[in-house]
Amino acid sequence: MSKSTPTKRVIKKRLTKAEKADRAEFAEREERTREMLKRMSDSAIALRSRDREFHGLEREFRYHQEDMLRDFNRSKDIHHPRDVGLAREQILRKFLVDTGLIPDRYAATSSSVRVASTTGHMSNELDLLFYDLNESISLMRRENAYSVLPVESTYGVIQVKSKVTRNDIREGLRNVASYKKLRRASSSEWTIYSGKPKSQDGFGILFAYDTDLDWSDLVDEVQAFAAENSKHTWPNVVFILSKGFFLYGDKTRSGFLNSHIADITDDVVVHGRPDREGHGLYNFYSILIALLRNTLLQEIPVDLYFSLPFIAGEYSYKFSLGFFAEFGICDQHGDYARKLTEAKLIEVIEWCQSATPINWVRATDIAYGKPGDNWEAYERQNAEVRIYNPRNIPLPDLI
Repeated sequence: MSKSTPTKRVIKKRLTKAEKADRAEFAEREERTREMLKRMSDSAIALRSRDREFHGLEREFRYHQEDMLRDFNRSKDIHHPRDVGLAREQILRKFLVDTGLIPDRYAATSSSVRVASTTGHMSNELDLLFYDLNESISLMRRENAYSVLPVESTYGVIQVKSKVTRNDIREGLRNVASYKKLRRASSSEWTIYSGKPKSQDGFGILFAYDTDLDWSDLVDEVQAFAAENSKHTWPNVVFILSKGFFLYGDKTRSGFLNSHIADITDDVVVHGRPDREGHGLYNFYSILIALLRNTLLQEIPVDLYFSLPFIAGEYSYKFSLGFFAEFGICDQHGDYARKLTEAKLIEVIEWCQSATPINWVRATDIAYGKPGDNWEAYERQNAEVRIYNPRNIPLPDLI
């Protein structure tokens, strides 16, 4: 498994008076534009409603957005931060589930969950996860308080924040990344595509209701995350319901599909789309539907989840002799687990990549003092191994 090299976060200089004035002017101009466009849109919707009961989703989503913001403001009466967070997760979950706008094939979790992969890695706690209700299984469940799902049966995740600060954005994006970095088991089946292939990896969205941060501050945080993390862990989109949304791209274009992000080769640019017409919730819904439809699920490799490998950072490893080799015995302290740190595992991997392979039966023969010339036996069992032996210790003494 490859690793990215993180870069240091750029420390921003304090804004000058002129820069503060420019930001304040931009915010005021955006607010005037938003109020004017919303007023005109409201008038048009009111006139249409006189003639027709249903004239499109624009009015319906305006109602949904107003309901959500009203429930969001009511939740301010809750004092405990975790209770507030749970209440606001439920507001979004209620919109997605109870309105009938999401097809039944895309199930949404009713509580926070974690997701596991066959590499042994597991996500952080996730707020809202979409999965295949008919095919998914629970790898682990404790009452209704804790559950773990296999990544192969999941579509994507939404991390929900309230009134986001810089720290909230960083935390939310880290949680999204903990899901997006999970690798799905390879599928051996042939798939015939009509059109562009679907993504074999899940999506991740950061959703927040509001923020006191300036537009430029939001761009800076989303940009900083991209500089410090691999592309496959970037969020597909960042939504601030009261502001607009943000996408990754280059100088000329942006996109929210995993394929769009993977195609970015030039310096990454964060493209912001301010919500000036009050269509923020519909934009969120439209992108969510596209991401759900673009995600390809796989059959769950149940056997691979039976005994998961150990993990060391981004890497996984197993002992070929299973539990016989997983622990050692200390006369003073008793049993202890044999573990490799990420640094030591990398050291072993890098050394073995340049080591000369040897037939495993021949290596065993040599270790037992035999001449190692039974070529007929080695041809019958021609599997090769690489032995970590940087000090060139004779095999009889090493094995």
